[in-house]
Amino acid sequence: MSTAVEIETAIRQLPASEARAVAEWLQNYLTCEVDRSIIPPQAVVGKWRGKGQLPIGCNADEYLQLTRDGYSG
Repeated sequence: MSTAVEIETAIRQLPASEARAVAEWLQNYLTCEVDRSIIPPQAVVGKWRGKGQLPIGCNADEYLQLTRDGYSG
């Protein structure tokens, strides 16, 4: 699979529970890998303040770097 259409077709053929697992993985990936460079530094602390947990898929070091610098990498 190399195109979005092929991936979409494959996802449509999955059982609902597996499709949900793929959706969750993709959301985590987008949050922790792709969106890092576009989160404004001032928004990072406010987004997770008081939640009592780290963003899904991120470790403590990545979270601390996000709160300090607004990006990771």
